[in-house]
Amino acid sequence: MRAIVALVLGAIWSFGASITVAAAANMSFALPKLIEAFEKSHPKIEIKAIYASSGKLAAQIQKGAPYHIFLSADMEYPKRLYRQGLTTIRPLVYAKGKLVFLSRHIQNFQDVPKLASIAIANPKTAPYGKAAKEALERMGVWEELQARLIFGESVAQTFFYATKAAQGGFVAESALFGPEGKKLRKMALEVPKELYRPIEQGGVILKGAPKEAMEFFCFLFSPQGVEILESFGYRCDD
Repeated sequence: MRAIVALVLGAIWSFGASITVAAAANMSFALPKLIEAFEKSHPKIEIKAIYASSGKLAAQIQKGAPYHIFLSADMEYPKRLYRQGLTTIRPLVYAKGKLVFLSRHIQNFQDVPKLASIAIANPKTAPYGKAAKEALERMGVWEELQARLIFGESVAQTFFYATKAAQGGFVAESALFGPEGKKLRKMALEVPKELYRPIEQGGVILKGAPKEAMEFFCFLFSPQGVEILESFGYRCDD
């Protein structure tokens, strides 16, 4: 499937352009590497990245923000933009994310309710926060933990809270591949997969994007793009 997407989307000649990618905060480590690799083989195309929570970026796009590609942390926001006629293609899953819990204070994920403070991305705008809320709900502790939750605007901000301001917190596994995250991998506890729905990250090309945007989008599905994404903890299998 991914190979077919890459072939279909990649058959375009580039004459140079500047492309702005609006990306979910969990992509802040992987995307620079993707851009670096892409620009080496496409020197006439410049890629700029903007990071925020998926919900915040989607709202900006709805208000006319001049973005060309949207890489969300879920499929819900891209599908919404597609239904509103703001995209040129249907949303495609470019990666699958994983939720982990960082803490120096516990050795087992089941002990999360014992912590005095827990960082979580805002579930209203951040898909990883939504997944974390779902996990706590399925554990039956969401309501009792309300007074102990510290909300981050995005999963990237939540990583800071989880390591600096709280006794632990829910973060994207991809954060463990960044400069700070690598030092904290021993603190990471796997959140059982049965506690939250798979985090399928969806991407779309937005209306008004130059044709060169398609080239970078298809690069995400190429063997080189897949290799980079998987090196940052994402799954890219069909």
